[in-house]
Amino acid sequence: MVAPILETLDTGLSDAQARERLARDGPNRLLRGKPRTLRVIALAALSQPMFLLLLAAASVYALVGSAADALTLLGSVLVVALIAIYQDLRTERVLATLKELASPRSRVRREGRVLHVASHGLVRGDVLLVAEGDRLACDAQLLDAHALALDESLLSGESMPVRKQAPPTGDPSHEPQHMLFAGTLVVEGDGEAIVSATGAHTTLGRIGSTLAGLSTPPSRVQAELTQLVRRIAIAATLICLVAAAVYALRQGSWSEGVLVGLTLAMAIVPEEFAVVWTVMMALGAWRLSQHQVLTRQAQAIEALGTTSVLCVDKTGTLTHNRMALLALATPEASVMLGASDAADARFTALLDIAAHASASDGLEPMDRAILALHQRSGGRATRQGQLLQRLGVAPARPYVVQRWAGGSGHSETVAVKGAPEALLPRCLLDAVELTRIDREVQRLASRGLRVLAVAYARGGASAPGAPGAPGGPSASLPRLEWAGLLGFADPLREDVPAAIATCRLAGIRVVMITGDSSATAAAIARQAGLDVTRVVSGAELELLDDEALASLTREVSVFARVSPQHKLRIVRALQAQGHVVAMTGDGVNDAIALRAANIGVAMGQRGTDVAREAAALVLLDDSFAALVHAVRSGRRIFLNVQHSVNYLLAVHVPIVVVSLLPVLFGGPVLLLPLHVVFLELIIDPACSLVFEAAPEPATLMTRAPRPASVRLVSLRGAARALGAGALAALVVAGVQLLGQTLGWGEAWLRLAALSSLVVANLALLLAFLGDGSLPRGARGNRALGWLLVGLGVSSALVLGIAPLALRFGLPAGPGVLWAAAALLMAAAVLAARLLRLRRHATAAGAAQDA
Repeated sequence: MVAPILETLDTGLSDAQARERLARDGPNRLLRGKPRTLRVIALAALSQPMFLLLLAAASVYALVGSAADALTLLGSVLVVALIAIYQDLRTERVLATLKELASPRSRVRREGRVLHVASHGLVRGDVLLVAEGDRLACDAQLLDAHALALDESLLSGESMPVRKQAPPTGDPSHEPQHMLFAGTLVVEGDGEAIVSATGAHTTLGRIGSTLAGLSTPPSRVQAELTQLVRRIAIAATLICLVAAAVYALRQGSWSEGVLVGLTLAMAIVPEEFAVVWTVMMALGAWRLSQHQVLTRQAQAIEALGTTSVLCVDKTGTLTHNRMALLALATPEASVMLGASDAADARFTALLDIAAHASASDGLEPMDRAILALHQRSGGRATRQGQLLQRLGVAPARPYVVQRWAGGSGHSETVAVKGAPEALLPRCLLDAVELTRIDREVQRLASRGLRVLAVAYARGGASAPGAPGAPGGPSASLPRLEWAGLLGFADPLREDVPAAIATCRLAGIRVVMITGDSSATAAAIARQAGLDVTRVVSGAELELLDDEALASLTREVSVFARVSPQHKLRIVRALQAQGHVVAMTGDGVNDAIALRAANIGVAMGQRGTDVAREAAALVLLDDSFAALVHAVRSGRRIFLNVQHSVNYLLAVHVPIVVVSLLPVLFGGPVLLLPLHVVFLELIIDPACSLVFEAAPEPATLMTRAPRPASVRLVSLRGAARALGAGALAALVVAGVQLLGQTLGWGEAWLRLAALSSLVVANLALLLAFLGDGSLPRGARGNRALGWLLVGLGVSSALVLGIAPLALRFGLPAGPGVLWAAAALLMAAAVLAARLLRLRRHATAAGAAQDA
């Protein structure tokens, strides 16, 4: 393989170079599933039971010599198929958009800027920045590395981390210890590398993988819907066979009997259930993405409505994660600064040591704040000396260590910054100094500042950890000289207090879990509106057994100085009490807690790839308000799916009744296959698009969380739905009885049946959209508006064009439209009265359920 061009290492590729190489080499895609083409979607649509039944009905018409009826039915098959294909294509586009959002992000340097780009946009020659928690999406040659270790088990099967180091010459090398490979995981350290291979040219791409073939198991709701459809399909088959045989024997015509059976099957078969789930979940996930919430697992959407506890981090979730270094304290002086102020000469040494303990890329907010104030106060733009070693924060090491050779007239400098309680015992301080510094820490923290300590060691001090040791044992850190304290302000997000108030109304507890000190956590929690009666630290958690922790979590809402292991224990303690827990996390070690939580939520901006892979949701802007909106949306989506399924159960009842009338009582066939197609043109978009677009009820976030055991279709809910359908069937049957009493002919009876079914359909639609009150879904629901417009236009065409009316078996003539309008008006009045009764029954049932 030809080595990448190296002349742009300092600034990276230009945007033009990146575009040219992307066009030349193609996108960096390691695993590419087969896309669903239009042909595949069309075949899938035409293989649905409804279309097979329509084709069977058309075949029967052709066999009995009614070619015109067969062609008309085939034309209707085409119309319904086009609608289904359009809806499927739209869902595919939504899913493709979400997949694009879910694509891993990589950090690259281009034109001197550090950018986050979608990994499929990586090109050969890109300067790649890697850090702990990154999942690599390309092969790359190391240029610089600091305590870098990778998990290469995906390629080698070896579970032990593999140490990586930059080549001694500084030039790229293809030796394994100097290479990074696609699919591997950075478990420690950071570094820079130059992309050497992408896509199928990577080691992983050449080996191939079975990951693309893995499928997500169906969710609880999917399994419930599948079981419901199976039961209805079995019952429908038996009913249709019996009905077809009875009508054929009564009329002496098996062809008519088969048509009756097929029509009844079309009226009963619940093929819309699959459409409801697919469309609702896809569009629901898309709507969430518009509010900066990426759904990685469909199960998360249905679980959101059951969430009773939100465990959230402070930094970046409740706060902006825009650190401003406002407080400096040394043994001699202290000062509070404005956001744009510079520090005077008294703090030069403190800032210099802090800058040498900060990452050179300045991506971490506190590092950026330190380097900005250091430079603003007259410090050097580039730090002196050569960086020999860098150790990041680890569970047993809550501080950063950077070891430098040369600079400042010393052979070696060890610069350290981190939690004051971790560094103070390692510094050369007496009891008086320790007490004074502790008071200063508490003073700064009580103002809501995040406090870091800074210390150093000069000369030929021992290294803070053996290069080959994973993480470097903290015991090898030399005795340090105290430099001072840094106080960072990270303002609370403006929308957090209102979001927490919303959670409180919705019966959802918010628990803040942070690595900050207790005083800082209490100050921010108080601003956010959380209960700060007691703040529990990680050290206190260590002394508690599981039973004591479970008791504690019933009362405490703020935890400070916690580790990832503490997060896991808190999640499990809450779950043991029956709570459904949503947990936020961003680091590699948070992955366990994210997996253990009912809904794992990863940070999109500061989160690691490992955390995102373990999570069900990703907050693209790390905002707590977005998480609360996701809970709101989860409740709305489940409610709308539930109403849609109940509507489907109800709306098929009058259609089945009309199909069975000639079987049970004799007389002409009222409902033909073409009529069922016409009704399906209402039902299909109604059950999916109209219900999906229905807004939330005003009381949605004032209810307690839905118990996780609540079924999508309960016996009580199914009984109400079938009862509403029975009322609608009474309307339809009453219109038929009136028509027969008045001596209407077959065509007029059929028109009355179809008209009353349309009215019953719309009445049931509004009833279930209304959630027991005046139709909430009818207000501002554009999908419903377009459905009504389409229904009006198609009805006018069918009734106004005589050949088309005859093909539908309906009367033709100038007075038909007026007669149909009168029938619709009469049925609508009766339906409105029944609808009012239905609303009262639903409201009473909902109150009883609550």
